[in-house]
Amino acid sequence: MACLLTENLSPSLQAKISPFFHEILQAAGEQVHSLFLVGEALTEDYQEGASKIDSVIVLQEMDLAFLDTLAPLGGKYGKQGLAAPLIMDPAYIRSSVDVFPLEFFNFRLLHHCLYGEDLFAALEVDRKELRYQCERELKGKLIWLHRIYVSAMGDRKVLAGDIVRHFTGYLPLFRGILYLLGQTPAPGLKKVLEQLDQLTGLSTAVFEEIYAVKRNLAPPSQEEISQLFAKFYRATERLTEVVDGLQI
Repeated sequence: MACLLTENLSPSLQAKISPFFHEILQAAGEQVHSLFLVGEALTEDYQEGASKIDSVIVLQEMDLAFLDTLAPLGGKYGKQGLAAPLIMDPAYIRSSVDVFPLEFFNFRLLHHCLYGEDLFAALEVDRKELRYQCERELKGKLIWLHRIYVSAMGDRKVLAGDIVRHFTGYLPLFRGILYLLGQTPAPGLKKVLEQLDQLTGLSTAVFEEIYAVKRNLAPPSQEEISQLFAKFYRATERLTEVVDGLQI
């Protein structure tokens, strides 16, 4: 059986992921180039039993038949917190860094190579392309915030759920912005927000509030949800202005 490089991972995380990746290697090892854990599972933000475990499977070359190997494992391991892995091949990675610089920057920053060649460690991300994507994502989020407010139709619980559900997408943006500002982003949200506050002067308290709601630490009242939305919108608007003003 192929050996997975899991020594630096927590025992509980090892226990969740090892059977899944061993099954993949046993069934289609000759097709697999490398295996990675990415994202929150590698940070202090990871919550046992609540956080999803994200991963990337890199094939030698794309083979749709591999999906038939992977699909039956979804129900079995999804219950243990493993999200459906991203699947790509080296050619896709080489040709897509300029299209998805933010995603690949975060892969480079937060990954653990479990098997094979570590393709993410040496990725080069163009700062100008990264700035464009960060600006585009933030301006898209402003439009999205308009839409969720209207579509909630005055139901503050629905609005709170929408805010919390999509807040995770902000953390990769925070890291990208810090990199554009010349900093090495910290892995976890708390330290990332401290860095962002210091560098931009932007109050990041609203993001901490949303994260507390996400973790069920501070359920907001009806009135607080309206205030939370307004602060969230203004903070997103301010971040957009910061990125728009960057000269790369």
